[in-house]
Amino acid sequence: MIKNVTKLFLFTLCLFTINVNAQDKLLFLNGKILDGEILGQTDYEFSFQDKKSKQYNIDKYRIFSFTKNSKETIVYKYDSLAGNFLKLEDMQFYVYGERDAHLTYNSHLTNVLGLAIGGAGGYFMHKDQSFLYIPIPLIYTVLTLPFGTSVKHQDKIKNQKYLREDEYLRGYDRVARSKRTSNALKSSFVGMGVGFLISVIVNK
Repeated sequence: MIKNVTKLFLFTLCLFTINVNAQDKLLFLNGKILDGEILGQTDYEFSFQDKKSKQYNIDKYRIFSFTKNSKETIVYKYDSLAGNFLKLEDMQFYVYGERDAHLTYNSHLTNVLGLAIGGAGGYFMHKDQSFLYIPIPLIYTVLTLPFGTSVKHQDKIKNQKYLREDEYLRGYDRVARSKRTSNALKSSFVGMGVGFLISVIVNK
């Protein structure tokens, strides 16, 4: 009985593993990945079902490549008239940089500073009864813009040679800056709200 249960468990595990490995992927030009199943395709679009069984029709001009049966097929074509100004190899590096930034980049330090600075602003806004502190989240976010980004978790990058490619680094930096800017604004706003509440409690 125990042997039969063990065999059934191993069989189920194998099916699950095969299903996960066989999962299709769409890699968008912005570096984002959509996992699921490719139901079909035409010259202009993909029919796709995500992991939540929601179906989409996705225009091919938004896609860089698709992966089916662990094989990647590139859809992107160099065409300056269509707005595809980068040649295929350069675009590949650029999109892979964006993809890796989506998967690996974090802005923990920016978030912590945003919470602290926003918290201080919220605290004194209530304590001093002054609305002059309201722009602090926006000011803090703007101040983060000039700083560059670096590749996080290099050990997770599939091919270390990418790190020597300018287009890869440009793609990575674009997404990393976008994530950092968004997180700076969110964290400082949250910090301001928390600081305001603390001041309400402390300075009744």
